[in-house]
Amino acid sequence: MLKQMFAFVLIAMCLMHSATAIKCYQCKSLTDPNCAKDKIDATSNIRQVDCDLVSKPNFMEQLQAVTKCNKVVTSDRAGIIVSRDCHFEVVGQKDNECTVTHSRQVESCFTCKGDLCNASGAARFVTLTATALLAFCAVHLAL
Repeated sequence: MLKQMFAFVLIAMCLMHSATAIKCYQCKSLTDPNCAKDKIDATSNIRQVDCDLVSKPNFMEQLQAVTKCNKVVTSDRAGIIVSRDCHFEVVGQKDNECTVTHSRQVESCFTCKGDLCNASGAARFVTLTATALLAFCAVHLAL
């Protein structure tokens, strides 16, 4: 019985989402070439921000609380820009959908949940895999 209770608590903890703000990397490749790299090195000087303290864009009407980070690739005739930031989501917005404030074309948008998850575009896969493995182990221990 104790093993089953432990497994239940462990699975619940894995599936819970934090109600508090998260931290995200914040940069633009225009001002920091490291922002355009596929993966941000933990020792880099890329700014880390608490999304509760970041100013919300005034062009969006219905913003939800920030629970995600993003990595957005945009382009125009001048070239490609990679940016990473807190993801301000409009009510009803789909996953991996981003809105930009300028006339640039959104080439790709990656959103993720978890502190500093926008270090690369693969964080969601790694997080889901780790959660699944942890849940499997917990269930196996309970049996």
